[in-house]
Amino acid sequence: MNHRIQSFTKALANVSRLRAENDYEAAFKEAEDLLEAWKGNAHLHILRARLIQLQEHPTSTLDDAKQALQDAIDLDPSSPAAAIELGNFLDAVEDDPRAASKVYTKALGQARRLLIEGLIGQAKALLQLEKRDEALRCVTELLQLTHTSSADKRSKSAGGPDIIMRSSTGKVSVIEVQGPYATEVEQLVNEVMATR
Repeated sequence: MNHRIQSFTKALANVSRLRAENDYEAAFKEAEDLLEAWKGNAHLHILRARLIQLQEHPTSTLDDAKQALQDAIDLDPSSPAAAIELGNFLDAVEDDPRAASKVYTKALGQARRLLIEGLIGQAKALLQLEKRDEALRCVTELLQLTHTSSADKRSKSAGGPDIIMRSSTGKVSVIEVQGPYATEVEQLVNEVMATR
């Protein structure tokens, strides 16, 4: 492992240890030092915001915590972690559930996309390993996520492919897969069902 990354990992573990010991001031100081060296690390900005809120005698303001969360979002816009943390902040600290709900909606869309991408990858890997039943479980979850996904801005007339499935009891289901993953999900369904 690279010496610089090893040093970072050790310092981050120290921050976690101090936080677990409720020594928030010392943890904050360590996190600030890390952030100075790793300004582009979104996780450190989230950590900074959390520690500001936990300190008994903070050296930074709640506005600084909110800005740290916004910086984390700007640094890693596709990750839901900072948006969820900002939603928590807006709801609990600023008592603004309307703003929190908007941020949570964005975070949920990001998390859903990550979960869909992970399930697609897992299903493909399981098919290569000839683990069809496990792949089918992934595909079933994918169908629920892509069918109910509301995060994607598509016109109502631009529906995705219809997938027709028949259960072992003879029940027929028609599912319209929506969103940017529709074709990929349809291909997975066809591959899983072709060998059952």
